[in-house]
Amino acid sequence: MVKVDIRSNGKQVLVRTPEDDKNNFSFLEIIDRVDKFPQDFSQIKSFQDNVYYLTTHDDIKVGFVFQFVIDQLKALVPSNLLDATFTLNEISHQLIFKSSDFETRNKQIDEIGLILHESSECKLEALKAWRNEKYAIWIKQTPYVLIERALSGPFGIITHGSHINGYVTDPVTQEVKFWIPRRSATKPTWPLMLDNIIAGGLGYPYGPYETAIKESLEEANLEKEIIEKYIESAGVVTYFHYAGDASKDNFDSEGSYIVGEAEFIYDLHLPHDIIPRPNDGEVDSFNLMTLEQTIHALQNKEFKPNCGLVMIDFLIRNGYINAENEPNFITISNKMHRHLPFPTIASV
Repeated sequence: MVKVDIRSNGKQVLVRTPEDDKNNFSFLEIIDRVDKFPQDFSQIKSFQDNVYYLTTHDDIKVGFVFQFVIDQLKALVPSNLLDATFTLNEISHQLIFKSSDFETRNKQIDEIGLILHESSECKLEALKAWRNEKYAIWIKQTPYVLIERALSGPFGIITHGSHINGYVTDPVTQEVKFWIPRRSATKPTWPLMLDNIIAGGLGYPYGPYETAIKESLEEANLEKEIIEKYIESAGVVTYFHYAGDASKDNFDSEGSYIVGEAEFIYDLHLPHDIIPRPNDGEVDSFNLMTLEQTIHALQNKEFKPNCGLVMIDFLIRNGYINAENEPNFITISNKMHRHLPFPTIASV
């Protein structure tokens, strides 16, 4: 596996091993665990046949909706409510919001979501993980409609989040270590996997920085004053959450949901005497891991997939992963900053 060496100036560097070359290892494997959605997705026949575009009343595409989700809507939602909310255009493959009024759209989509959630006949497993948290579909930095978080997969909308890399450095050796949480066994998604020190979706009306502050206290018991003192904005990563094989996929199951994600990244360089601690039951424990331990955990697929991607972003930005030790360096960089075909909170 990739090993950590120390240069004469004391800086840690990553070095490929003969085993890496023999096994053709690349950090691209970590990125592909999150996003294997091809750039030419619209040319795939099964995509054309089975995927509709969720579209605003004024013809802006904002999500992907599979045929089987539409079938569930038809089967379980009263026709008067469904017809008042959407127009289904089977020729252009669009599910179109009808109302031009923000509050009306919110009320209608809330009713639809609750009907699906409460129905014993609903086959959408995502609806069982009801969060009572709203995600916004954003148009020109304005919320177009608020959707229950559990519906983000079935409606294939762009989701947003804030992720924080927490780390410390040895004042003498400059060795870097990362505060890595292990997710709680009771988490509905990715239980007991490794995570970034703090991560959370942008529930409306919170923005990226507000979410970082809020989640820091909730997840790591770190007060606002600590975060404000040590946090630094470090950019954004964009990708699709889709790890299937699009060339063989019929896009007819929940395992094939296509969800675009924009994660706002922060670095938190903490002093040694500040220790994160679990607070809200979402984190099992925090552990201080060396660079080598972190690299091996990435290679062993111990990280929640998109949190592994965020860690790769940190390692690239700080020079640990580079063109000398990673054969797919440019591909990785491109895939972590891919074009998303729908509007985001930060696009006009």
